[in-house]
Parts: sequence; structure tokens; C-alpha cells
Amino acid sequence: MSILILFLNSTFSYGEEQLNAGDLLIEGDTLENILDRKLKASGNAILKKNGKTIKADLIEYDQVSDELYAIGDVSIESSGGSLTGSSLELSVNENIGVIPNASFSSTLGNPSNSFNNTLRGKAKVLFIEGENKKRLQNASITTCEVGKDDWFIKASEIEVNDSSKTVEAKNAKLEFKGIPILYSPLVNFSFNDDRKSGFLAPSIGTTSRSGFESSIPYYFNLSPTTDATITPRYFGKRGLQVQGEYRYLDKNYSGTSNLEYLNNDDASEKDNRYYANIHHRQKITENLNGGMRIEKVSDDNYFSDMSSLISATSKVNLPQEAYLNYSTEKLDVSFIAQRYQNLTTSSSPYERLPSLSISHSDEHENLSGLSSLETELEMSLTQFERNHNFVASSSDKNITGTRFIANPSIAVPFETAYGYIKPKLTMNIRSYELEGGSTDSKSMTIPTLSVDSVVYLDKKLSLAGKDFVQTLEPRIFYSYTPYKNQAALPMFDTALMDLNLESLFIENQFVGGDRVMDSNQFTIAATTRFIDDTGYERLNATLAQRFYVNDREVLKESRYINSVIQSDSSDLFLTATAYINKELRVDSALQYNPDESRTNRATFRTTFNPQAGKLIDASYRLIRHPTESNNDIKQINLAGQWPMGQGWYSIGRYNYDVKQSRVVESLAGLEFDGGCWTSRLVLNRLSLATTDKPNYTLFIQLELGGLGSLGASNDANLFDVLNRNVPGASFASNIPDQYRKENLN
Repeated sequence: MSILILFLNSTFSYGEEQLNAGDLLIEGDTLENILDRKLKASGNAILKKNGKTIKADLIEYDQVSDELYAIGDVSIESSGGSLTGSSLELSVNENIGVIPNASFSSTLGNPSNSFNNTLRGKAKVLFIEGENKKRLQNASITTCEVGKDDWFIKASEIEVNDSSKTVEAKNAKLEFKGIPILYSPLVNFSFNDDRKSGFLAPSIGTTSRSGFESSIPYYFNLSPTTDATITPRYFGKRGLQVQGEYRYLDKNYSGTSNLEYLNNDDASEKDNRYYANIHHRQKITENLNGGMRIEKVSDDNYFSDMSSLISATSKVNLPQEAYLNYSTEKLDVSFIAQRYQNLTTSSSPYERLPSLSISHSDEHENLSGLSSLETELEMSLTQFERNHNFVASSSDKNITGTRFIANPSIAVPFETAYGYIKPKLTMNIRSYELEGGSTDSKSMTIPTLSVDSVVYLDKKLSLAGKDFVQTLEPRIFYSYTPYKNQAALPMFDTALMDLNLESLFIENQFVGGDRVMDSNQFTIAATTRFIDDTGYERLNATLAQRFYVNDREVLKESRYINSVIQSDSSDLFLTATAYINKELRVDSALQYNPDESRTNRATFRTTFNPQAGKLIDASYRLIRHPTESNNDIKQINLAGQWPMGQGWYSIGRYNYDVKQSRVVESLAGLEFDGGCWTSRLVLNRLSLATTDKPNYTLFIQLELGGLGSLGASNDANLFDVLNRNVPGASFASNIPDQYRKENLN
């Protein structure tokens, strides 16, 4: 029969719940007390102390030296994991010992996470070196579940720290499906978010412009507030590039510096190709902050040659600027000096050398007590200069100069629960001192009067046996601005906005400060919503149109005469969003010209997203050019992600231009979820901003649970590609466990 004996407190115990710190419980089929010093338990032997449970065929415990020896199916269980082996020598209180032919498992994180939550392994010899530290010789480790040995890190020596969740391995090789794929003399990584110096996961891949690519970053954890990364990057067609990043963060300042350098490009036969980006942000006082940003490349084709990301390849103007901002609750003051490196010959923005902007807003109680008084003032003083590389064409004079803008306004809103009416008066003040044009100076003041009004109505109704509340929100917006000739003024930073549901309710259709649209116009709109008895909005729709009492004289300038059509009304705008249920959403937007019975713009989109990892998005887009039908845009877009079962996921996008009969952009990919690892294969066709020839990029990535990713690009870059093409898509490893398990079956 079993015998339970409690020593060290000179009392007997019959339940583990009565154990105190330092108490020892030992039991077995037979139990011996040798010379009142040693306890020997044989057959189903168990010893419990300090939160540990040790089991073996035979356990000997020396009460004086606190030494323990066990043999035969030895196991140690604790809150942090378990150890097994053929025998055990252990100093119990110090938790120092050795286990030959050992296996172990350690809990890594949240127990609610079913995947990659346990680090397990085996070793020829395992040394216990304290409460949370193990050293393994001739060992292997993995985060795969028991019975699924898809990948291992094998090393001559591995040190595991359960407290910091870190692992250090010497002479390590990574085996995937029994095939060695990576070797390193030293590996140091963690299973938490703590930063550590060392090599990061390497990446490999290929692009059509640079050929085979491979890189292996080295990370420097310089201090708690600074770090750096050095990355050698090899291009099969170009040679060796070195990338560097330095980051720093403090309570009052932060910044990032990036540098890429390629000494000799074998593909383009260009030397000293580089990219530099320095960004510093400084908090000077509670209300005052500033910074600087310098971005520069060696040549115009750098991004199209070196990058596979649209965020980089679409860059055509690189800012080089210094700025200072002062902000309070009612006042904002900004100072900026800004230049550009222009990468195309088609356009070049004016440089601001420098610009000072002031914005002030306030709200005052009206004397009547029935409404408030809102005042705003926006001012700016800017010196505009041309980029030194810019060559003006005959139609674009090389005009420079100083511009002063002031836009003071006053509004008196009257609001109730049933709606509001808001009259507003704005003065548009402009003053120029110019060089290089037909006029040296010019000043003008143009007033604008506008009135915005909305009424809120609602009623209850029943549809298909369900109760709804329908709202009706009619809105009228009126704006009047007299005409003043501005044709002699340059266009420093100004462009004509496209009309849409937002700009229909803006007084000035120009964005920027060089033009003020003359107007005598009003917009009529109405919005309706259907809200079910749970408060969920099932449908909203808006219909709006602007009507012009007079022609807009500013649009008769030569620059607009062939691109803007005058009419006594705008197109008719209709938007609607229907939530069929919480999984299916339908969006539509229509811009229709009733005079010509022609649709100028249209967008129809259906999104089905029943759960994470399941997404289908289909859309059609039409944009007619005002004068040249050959430049019309008619595109269909199909995108989605869907589980295929047995761990497989598909993802893709197909963007086709019906007008030009060509594929604008496409993406196709497969992902396999192996539980403790995932792999991805993605092919992306990317149009470039600086060349007509597209770039094809193949992403191949292997993600090992808890360790990181190997393959083409890092997680952030690949996710940027996926999310831009298929918004809402997820990596399999980021999908909630319940859905991952469903797809694994």
C-alpha cells in the first residue's frame, strides 16, 4: 500500500493542499528511512516540494544535503512545463541538476492560444541551472505539437531561459521536413517582444528587374531607446547592396535614419546608387514641436529598380524639409521650409522656401443666448521657388514669388434637435509679389457668403415583418462669391477639385490658395437611413445635385477652357450602402449627367466577409474623361481570400481595364497552414511610376511558429502587398484559432 510521509515539519500530511512553502511530500509503494537521513521511495515514487512534482521508479532523497537521485521513467512537473529522462540528479532547493536522455516542454505564452504555445525538445544531456534555466547538449527544439515533428532547430548546445522566454543555440541548423535549410554558428532569439542583438530571419526571392534576391539582417539592441539594423542584400542582376537603419526614441524626441548603398550596379552599369531618408521629430515644449526630413536617391529609376512595394515605386517627389509647429486648443502656427527631388519630367511642385501658416478658431456665446458665434482665421505667407532641375515649358511660365493669404470667417449656427441652419461669411484676401510673369504684384479681396441647413425627420415602419426606423435628412447649401479676374496669377499649389458628395458642400471648388471660384449656386441633397430594431443601420442612401445661377467665370481661363464643361447644374450624385447582413455589404456610387443622359462616374462594390480569412470583394469602376473618350477608365476588380480545407488558403486579385483591354494589376497566392508553421507563395505584377515596364515579384515565405519568417521580404512588406491588393486579408497565423482549426480539417 502507499505511504504518505511529511518531513521537515515533524507532522504528517494526507493532502497536497496542506503543504506550505518548503514542505516535502514523498510517497511510494514502499518507503524506507535510512539512518534518519535518507528517504527512499520505490515503485510509483513521488516527491513534491517547492511547487514541483517528481515521479520515478525509484527516488532517494538526502534530508541533510538536500540532494535527490531518481531513476526509471523520471519526470518533473511544474507550473512552467515538464522534464522527463532516464535518471535525475538534483539539488532540490537550488534546483541544479542533470538529466540524461531528456525531453522537456515549456509554456511560452497565453494558454488560450492553441498554436505555438509550447516549446519542446530533447537532449542527450539536460542540465538544470536554476529555477528557469536549462542547458541542453546535442539537442533539438520545436514549437510543433507532440507527434508533429515538421521542423526542429538542432544544435550542439542550447540554452533555454523560461523566465525571459529566450533561446541561445550553438552550431545550430534548422531542419524543415527533415531537410537542413539554414545553419548558424550562434542563434539567439526570444519568444516574446523583448529586443535582442543578433541575426534576424534571412529573406530570399526574385523580381523581374533585379533577379534573385537574398538578405540577412543583423540587429543591434544598442540601448533601451536606440537600435540599429545592418542588412547585406544581394541582387543576382545587380550585385551587393548594404542597407542600414538607425532608430531612437525618447520622451522629447524620436527619429529614424535609413541608408541604402550599391557601389556598382551590374544591370544598369551605374555606380554609387543610394537612397537616404533621415527623419527627426523634436518636442521642444508642451505646445511647440519641430523636426526635419531629408529623403534623397541617386537617380530617378532607383525605386523602380530596387523596390517591389507600391509605396516606394509610386514616389515621384522626395521631400527635403524642416518644420516647426505651435499648437494650443484654439491656435495652430506652422513654419516649414520644403524642397523636393523630382523623379519625373512630367511635373514638379513648387518649393516652399519658407512658409508660415496660422490658424485660429473660437466659439462665443451669442448675446441672445439662442445660438453661438463661430470665428475662424486662416493665414499663410509663403515664398515659392522652382525646383532647380525644373525647365519651364512655353505653357508653364517659370514664375516665382511671395503669396499672402488670409481667410477670416464668421458663422452663426442655429441648432435644434430637428436640424440646423448655419449662415457664414468669409473674406478671401490675397496678395502677391511675383517675378518672371506679366505682373509684379497683385492684391484682391473676395467675399463669400454661404448658408448650410439640414432638417432631421424620422418615422417607424415595418418591412418583411421587421420593424425599422426610417430617417429623412434634406439638406440645402447655398454659396455666393463674386467674380474677380485671377488669370494673371500663377498656380503655385492649386488645382480644381473633382465634384463629389463632400465637395458639393464646399464654397470654393479649388484646393490651394491661388484661385477663388466665383459662385452663385445651391446644392440640394437628401439622405435616408433604415435602422432596424436592434439599432443596426441596414441601408443609407444620399441623392445630391448642385445648381448654378450664373456661369463660373474663373473656369473660362485658357487652362480650363478645353477640360471643363459649363452647365447650369452639376451631375446628379447618388450613393447607397446596403448591409444585407453583417457579412454582406453592397456599395454603389453614381455620377449621372441628366442633360446628356450619360453616366460620368460609377462605382459598384460587393464585399462578403463572413469571418477572418474569408473575404470576397468584387467591384466595377467607371470614370469618363471630360473631352477624350480614349482616356476613359473602365475597370473591374476581383479580390479575395478563402480557405480551401486541409490547411490551404487562396488569395488573389485581378484588376482589368475593359477600355484598354489590359490587366492593370494582378496578384495570386497560396498559403498553407501547418499549425506550427505556415508557408506562402505570392506572385505580384506591379505597375511602376517611372517606367512603362511592369515589375513581377515572387514572394516565398516560410513562417515558423514563434520564431519568425524566412523567405522573400519580411512580414511587414509582404502584408503591405497583400493588404493593398486585398484589403482585410490576413495571414493564416493571424486568424483566430477557431477558424484555423476548421480549415485544418
